[in-house]
Amino acid sequence: MLKKQNYEFMLHTLAPVYIGSGVKATSKEFIQENGEYYFPEMDKLYLFLEKNYPESLPAFEQYLLDSGNKTNKRKSRLIDFLNDQKIEERDFGGFKIKQNNLVKNLGEVSLFIRDGLGNRYIPGSSLKGAIRTILESEYFRGRQIPWGAKKGKAFNDIFNNIRVSDSSSIEESLFSVVEKWDYAKGKAPKNLNIYREALLPEQDVVFNISAIGEKAIFLMNNLENIAEKHYLFYKGFFLDNGFDKKYVQNNINAPIYLGAGSGIWTKINIRQMDKKKIDKIQIKNRMKDKGVMKLTKYPTNVNSKIVKTKDFYEMGKCNFEVKKRS
Repeated sequence: MLKKQNYEFMLHTLAPVYIGSGVKATSKEFIQENGEYYFPEMDKLYLFLEKNYPESLPAFEQYLLDSGNKTNKRKSRLIDFLNDQKIEERDFGGFKIKQNNLVKNLGEVSLFIRDGLGNRYIPGSSLKGAIRTILESEYFRGRQIPWGAKKGKAFNDIFNNIRVSDSSSIEESLFSVVEKWDYAKGKAPKNLNIYREALLPEQDVVFNISAIGEKAIFLMNNLENIAEKHYLFYKGFFLDNGFDKKYVQNNINAPIYLGAGSGIWTKINIRQMDKKKIDKIQIKNRMKDKGVMKLTKYPTNVNSKIVKTKDFYEMGKCNFEVKKRS
């Protein structure tokens, strides 16, 4: 029987983290007030109007049909519809997201992934993919290691023996809306009017990981050290490629990048990137040199130990610790 070791993986966000659900919400579907964005269940709102404000139903139906236009932008905002109809109630189910005062005129937001009960969480597959990138690039020195079932072959690859749980549910209050920023070397960061619901910086999320067999246990026992070495290679490969160091965040523990928006070089096996492969990526993504740093903004304390330039973060940057469990 193969030896088994269980671990607690403590993820600590150093920057906003976005794990996409594929769902977007527009200003027609949320109310912005009291420092929050409130996303009601639209069917509950309809039933509420039907019962309490039947005279407002025709206007609500027209509101849902009307996409708004340049001369009447109010038609696209739910808060304006409710105010026009003198409706003060706000108990229509749904959820809330903390407002970020650096975000102006939010029109559409991509939402964080949720489970079947509507609770936000981080899938184990997202974390496992990030771990795999680190191990392939650093420990396996750029070799691409098979992962998953292959036709006619046993399902016994090393990554099958590193089993990562989903995180537990994450509190609603720990999320906000952040904007996507691109930073090209030699230029000022540029906002792109792309908004995401993201887990806030300096939050802890716990995962359980089981390692099966000596090789998997060895990799998990040494994962922090391997991640630190991988980061140094990534830093030399990309971050030191002419970017101002004031946008590169400090680390506290072992570094890892997680979720969407952190940049292509955090997602792939960079040790196998020769000039031909880099050129191919550049052409496919219309990229100059190795592209731009992916940043976002969230209000920070001027005494922050992880941010060098106030309010700017490397999107998706996290640190982690691994502890053995009995």
